[in-house]
Amino acid sequence: MLSMTGFGKGEHESENWKVNVVMRSLNGKGLDVSVRMPSFLLPAEPKIKELVKSRIRRGTVHIMVDVESKEALPPVDMEKLSQNVELVRDISRQLELSLSDDTVFEYGWKYSEKVLSEMDEELEKTILGAVERALSELIESRKKEGEALKKDLSQRVEKIENLLKKIKEKKDEIIERLKERVLEKAKRLDLPEEHPTVMNELLFLLEKMDVEEEVTRLETHIKRFRALIDNGKEVGKKLEFLAQEMHREITTLGNKIPDLSEYVVDIKAEIDRIKQQAANVE
Repeated sequence: MLSMTGFGKGEHESENWKVNVVMRSLNGKGLDVSVRMPSFLLPAEPKIKELVKSRIRRGTVHIMVDVESKEALPPVDMEKLSQNVELVRDISRQLELSLSDDTVFEYGWKYSEKVLSEMDEELEKTILGAVERALSELIESRKKEGEALKKDLSQRVEKIENLLKKIKEKKDEIIERLKERVLEKAKRLDLPEEHPTVMNELLFLLEKMDVEEEVTRLETHIKRFRALIDNGKEVGKKLEFLAQEMHREITTLGNKIPDLSEYVVDIKAEIDRIKQQAANVE
């Protein structure tokens, strides 16, 4: 079982480049991958997303890519700087402006900054190498968190199972007490137990308080839930659906036998916590 929350970072170097990648993943209904990096790296974005999608199925993944060149590259295009300085001087002369050398240089520099606009094969491989390492660490993080979620979910299902056993024991006592009340009332009215009115009343109570179907369905859902959390694959949405179904059954059961409200409330509380945790599962 994998959690949808996690963190990973990776670093990769080549002859001319050093790349650092940081990944964070959060809960999400589907898979949403976003990448933040300098604009000249955009050609690598589809391959980055493809790599992530090959190993992650659900969650919101944020990726930050930082690239550092190992070459001592000048921050500006020197030839362009020289041309721009001459251009500024020509314009100032034509307009009869008196500009200091510092001002001329400032404007020339401003429009001569060198921008990396192409990405070679070496840089792309270096980026993908860093992404691969960050992704592996992220998945390992999600696995560890997933183990903690699995343990918590198992404990909560066990609590529900124990409460359901108490309900099965208690419901027979409650029904038996109600039957006794009906028979006592019939006795006060001098009606025998076999009287149609008494029999109809008993039959009505038994049908109204029959929760065998709800109990059976809850037990089936619990069994299925245990199988899913032991499966280890993409089970988050299935767990959420089962939690909703369990909530439906225990609500119906509680409506049929209000005297079981103590156990019903406790089971609903555990199911709500299960829903919250299942929403974190891939």
